[in-house]
Amino acid sequence: MSSRVGFALAVVLLLVGAGLRMWELSTLPAGLSNAEITDVRVAETARQGKIEVFYDLGSEGREGLYHMALTAFTSVAGNGILGFRLLSVWSGLVTLALAYALASRLFGSLAGVAALALMTLNFGDVLLSRQVSRETMLPLLLVAIMLTMARALSIYKDVHPRLPVNTAYGLLGLLLGLGFYLHPMHFMIVLFSMAFIASRLVARSRPPRQTIPYLLFSLLVLMIVAMPYLISTIRLPELAGAGRVFGSYTVGQKPPLQAIFDGVAGILFLGDANPVHNLPGRPLIDLISGLVVLVGVLMAVRHWRQARYALLLIATVVLAPVCFLTGDSPNFSTFAPLLPLLALFFGLGIHTLYQSTVPATRRPAAFALLVLLVFNLVWMGHDFFTVWTARDDVQTAYNSRIGSLAHYLDQTAGDIPSVICDSNLGRVTDQLSNTDLLLIMMNRKTAHLRYADCGTGMIFVNGGIKQQVILPDADTLGMMQTYLHDWLMQGTIVEQRGIPTDSVVIMDVAGTLADTVGRFTTTAPAGYAPEAGVGLAIPPVRFGGNIAFLGYEPWGTRPYSPGGIFTTITYWRVDGVVPPDLRFFTHVLADPAACCTAQNDTISVDIRQLTDRDVFIQITFVPLPVSAPAGEYDISIGAYLNITKTRMGVLVGDQQRGTRLFLGQIRIERPA
Repeated sequence: MSSRVGFALAVVLLLVGAGLRMWELSTLPAGLSNAEITDVRVAETARQGKIEVFYDLGSEGREGLYHMALTAFTSVAGNGILGFRLLSVWSGLVTLALAYALASRLFGSLAGVAALALMTLNFGDVLLSRQVSRETMLPLLLVAIMLTMARALSIYKDVHPRLPVNTAYGLLGLLLGLGFYLHPMHFMIVLFSMAFIASRLVARSRPPRQTIPYLLFSLLVLMIVAMPYLISTIRLPELAGAGRVFGSYTVGQKPPLQAIFDGVAGILFLGDANPVHNLPGRPLIDLISGLVVLVGVLMAVRHWRQARYALLLIATVVLAPVCFLTGDSPNFSTFAPLLPLLALFFGLGIHTLYQSTVPATRRPAAFALLVLLVFNLVWMGHDFFTVWTARDDVQTAYNSRIGSLAHYLDQTAGDIPSVICDSNLGRVTDQLSNTDLLLIMMNRKTAHLRYADCGTGMIFVNGGIKQQVILPDADTLGMMQTYLHDWLMQGTIVEQRGIPTDSVVIMDVAGTLADTVGRFTTTAPAGYAPEAGVGLAIPPVRFGGNIAFLGYEPWGTRPYSPGGIFTTITYWRVDGVVPPDLRFFTHVLADPAACCTAQNDTISVDIRQLTDRDVFIQITFVPLPVSAPAGEYDISIGAYLNITKTRMGVLVGDQQRGTRLFLGQIRIERPA
């Protein structure tokens, strides 16, 4: 095959590879796996200016180079599912191009095209190029080091050298040094590089005089770049990558030989069962391609004394056992460095078979290769875009409910006001809520979203105009307080492809809300505090802080028992900019002039996101003391600033009339 034809085919394959890796990039898979979310959180930590060699994840350390690169990339491209994945896509495409260049320069254009074809159409490589993971950079790092090493050590000589030798050695040292900050597997890549360089020096009885100085220069660059990593390793040995890459292999659940055997079998027969890494059970490559890879391995073993074959063999001997030695072997996540090696052996195998055939049979052989390529394209496309993405375990592993809602909000949040039900609103915890995940996965960060704990609160945008309520938690409808559930069910649950069940409700309740608030003026009387010197309070009643009280649901005349729960349902309206630390209090008072018998201070909406004319419901549960004596108790409500504990005044016109309203009384009766 001529170099021009090979280059043209390579361009076509790269375009196919780009299409496979970018098609439906933001929706396939629909969300992010837990491991990807961890990497995203580390990247966001780096974005805040906390740059570390190792990020402490509690149980292990995590090298930070990938996350800093992800932070820089998303600062330009934007974050969200699409932005986070673009770095992996481009890394995968550059890996394809470098793999073609390496195979072509080692074994010829046909080998380069064949190697590129295998990686382009490989299920594992396509999936890896869509994942937010450090492992996506390992094939790129390995191929770049092998290509630079081949140029520096003059393994191929039939290509006009455009890269000066000293630059090649400097780049080699830089790559070997930077890799330490990427992944602990880099220890094995460095070991492979040292082993190969040593083999080249031994193989040459008289190495060129300039080789040793260049190698020392490369070693110097490596040491300079890796010095912070080495210092951090000494200072924080429990987080260091060396312990993770070498110490984990004695912990696996499988004996080493069994793990290696299962790893090899996973390449050809029964692959990774984890839906995060693979269509469960699908082998890494097809059996026919596996046989071609075997031909390439045998060819490399036969010519092991030649540097271009030794390069592949030494890399495989060093890296493969480490990739296989896991308790859950085959684990395709650890197979990432093997993907370019398999492609290179495949290219060598195709080159060998083609050269060994007589000219008359080469056209049928080329046709057979084309059939194999089409088979892999159809097989991979069907398994990836149809079978794998539709599996329930894949959707669970990738938090697809949240990812689908994020994609839906990206499309609609600019056209219709959106309220997010966040059950963890106001709670401080290290665990990410589904709402947190939703915001991480959204690409449209400028969307104006409102947040409510739909168990105890609900927002009606601009007096109840058309809005959508998003339910990230699958059990929100079943766990809602009955009163709020009835309000929500006045809307329509959206049922369409791409939207999870019971996750979006469209509401348009302006008329019903106006009728409800109007009813309160006659059915739910309220009064000013005794110290205000004013009697009946007719809603709306303005408070300081641009909040207006619209009324409350009467609670009837039934008595309460000590230790029971008293519930208030109040309506409020936003009339301007509201203090971000606003809170509401509900007091149960035996004496209006004395301290409360029971109280609860809370707020169930994110007040910072609300704007003029937004109305919200606040449901407050007040536990009654077991020791509360029988009698009549007054109920008072109000608002205050949480930081300064300053109460908001109740306004009549422009005059303040106390700091609380009275809603009526309840009776507590002790059981006989």
